[in-house]
Amino acid sequence: MIYLDNAATTWPKPPAVIDAAAEAMLFSGGNPGRGSHPLAEAAAELVYTCRETAGRFFGASPDRVVFTSGATASLNIAIRGLIPPGRHILYDNLCHNAVRRPIIAMVREGLAEAEQFDASGDNDAILASLCGKIRPNTALIVATHQANICSKVLPLRKIGALCKARGIPFVVDASQSAGHIPIDLDRDGISALAVPGHKGLYGPQGVGLLVLGEGVLPRPLLYGGAGIRSLDAKMPEELPERLEAGTLPLPAIAGLLAGIRWVEGQGIDAIRSRTAALSSSFTSGLGPRFTVHGPSDGSVVSFTHNILSPAEIGTALAEEGICVRTGFHCAPDAHRTLGTGPDGSVRVSFSAWNTATDVERILNVLHRLDEYSFPSLDFRRNS
Repeated sequence: MIYLDNAATTWPKPPAVIDAAAEAMLFSGGNPGRGSHPLAEAAAELVYTCRETAGRFFGASPDRVVFTSGATASLNIAIRGLIPPGRHILYDNLCHNAVRRPIIAMVREGLAEAEQFDASGDNDAILASLCGKIRPNTALIVATHQANICSKVLPLRKIGALCKARGIPFVVDASQSAGHIPIDLDRDGISALAVPGHKGLYGPQGVGLLVLGEGVLPRPLLYGGAGIRSLDAKMPEELPERLEAGTLPLPAIAGLLAGIRWVEGQGIDAIRSRTAALSSSFTSGLGPRFTVHGPSDGSVVSFTHNILSPAEIGTALAEEGICVRTGFHCAPDAHRTLGTGPDGSVRVSFSAWNTATDVERILNVLHRLDEYSFPSLDFRRNS
């Protein structure tokens, strides 16, 4: 089997990630911050080590690294927790539903106004679109660092500098960039960074990070036990406990720690160079029947066929043991922006594990699509 759906979740996981998660279940069974016995202390040490490592990786202090269930939860906390009621939100038109739906829900609830800026052009055009839509009551800007359906990267540092100059909090969805592109909160002017553990950091599913800049304190989205100030009726003011209600997913955090260390060992630049080379080889070999949508110079390529639907292509590839993603990839705005068509696209996404042989295999199947029986091709043949 060839796995080319790494933008959804990286697979396989490094052996060290699997070992770390298993070891946490065997030897660190206590709840961190919920006791002084040896198992709880071991759990707390593991959690803090992961905070330190992630903080160093993204340029933040450990206490500002908040564990969540994933980037979706992180984005919900940041978007809902940082904007005062009735203010204006700006977000890009390449966004994932994890950005789009919380914002639309707030608009429908009368809690915010919202508008999109155009992220499809070059950096100057993106900044011009953003500047042209900032209002006096704009209180939050949300940007997708790298798109979900192609390798388009937004000018993070320039947007961050603009937000800092205007005094507007800046939330970044790093779901496709964390582990692929270096990110530093202070350098890039980021207020809140949403990070999945299971994609470019090669960790397990079920854990993510909300990394916060200095002085940034979102309102809690969840309420419950935090391990401190149990007699208070409200959540603590201190981070990270303020945003971490309930029991943390200790085995997943252990795996995430191992995943970050693995990425550091491989080197972000080396991983990106490898996946970019595979993407380039793949796109150059597609041929005239295929259209590539958006930039493809990173790890993600979206394409369509001049006759077959994405679903039909996905079926043919699956029959050959090749795993890709088809459809709209939870990013309908991005598909509209890039004009992929009524059925979305086929998305191929590479990881550090993929090889030139994987590219050869998928291209071989794509060049033999005429051999398959599909309604679209059958109609074409009979017409």
